[in-house]
Amino acid sequence: MASQVRLFISGGPDQEPARELLGQALAEFPVNVGWVIKRTPDVDSVAESHLFLILLGADITAPVGLELYWAQRTEKPTCAYRMDVNRTPAGQVFVQDAQRAGLDWRRCHDLAALRRRVLADLSRFLLSNAERYGITMMEAQRLHAFIGALEKAAAGAPAGGPTGERPTPKPAGAGGGGVILAPGKDEPRGARLVGEPG
Repeated sequence: MASQVRLFISGGPDQEPARELLGQALAEFPVNVGWVIKRTPDVDSVAESHLFLILLGADITAPVGLELYWAQRTEKPTCAYRMDVNRTPAGQVFVQDAQRAGLDWRRCHDLAALRRRVLADLSRFLLSNAERYGITMMEAQRLHAFIGALEKAAAGAPAGGPTGERPTPKPAGAGGGGVILAPGKDEPRGARLVGEPG
């Protein structure tokens, strides 16, 4: 049984705010799952991932195309998100080529919509792989309720952008890759925090 979800997030430099937002959102996930977030231009990291996310803004930049190629070659489950922006000619061709190759793009009008879509998709991924990640019945119920709340929030969001959503975060490291531990699942037996009474 896998103890952590290995997630690869591919995107150009213009997607740094999106990566940061998603990194913070994963830390607040409603179930006790550990996440390993990778984003290095390294085909081994793509091959080792359990799920591949691709984020696209106005343009396609290296190494996003190569990372997508390796995700498809290694048959990784893939979630693709494109922002509703004017794209460069290269970005337009990339969207069309990837769609012809079977990629199902999810459109997002802003970062709040991206956050909701990604969290709902990750929740569905966990539900479909519950045994692999040790998702309990109670956690599955929380995930179903979480998906419902995200869908309700999306339905109530105005087209120009939702109100009451979190502001775009300033880069603080969460989007740069790392490990988010699941207390009780990722801690070695007998582990305790520094300063915690023994």
